[in-house]
Amino acid sequence: ENKLNTFLLRHKGVYDHWIGLRREQGQPWKWTNGTEFNHTFVIRGGGNCAYLNDEKGVSSSRCYMERRWICCKPEVSVMGKGTALEGGSK
Repeated sequence: ENKLNTFLLRHKGVYDHWIGLRREQGQPWKWTNGTEFNHTFVIRGGGNCAYLNDEKGVSSSRCYMERRWICCKPEVSVMGKGTALEGGSK
């Protein structure tokens, strides 16, 4: 597993979380900052927004579903500092 996926799954908890990936119908997946997704993991389903699911993977659904957000991961163990997820935004 890649480091991003490991981080996301460790911090998911019991709730599904949006991860900042979205696509327009028939278009490629993009992070919230507009960077194209490089397919480092599989996104299941036919929705337009990606989230962490209970099967320790990433699924997609309609974007209006209510879920929590995972927005950034710490760069180092320093309070108040963080860095965006791969291709994502803070």
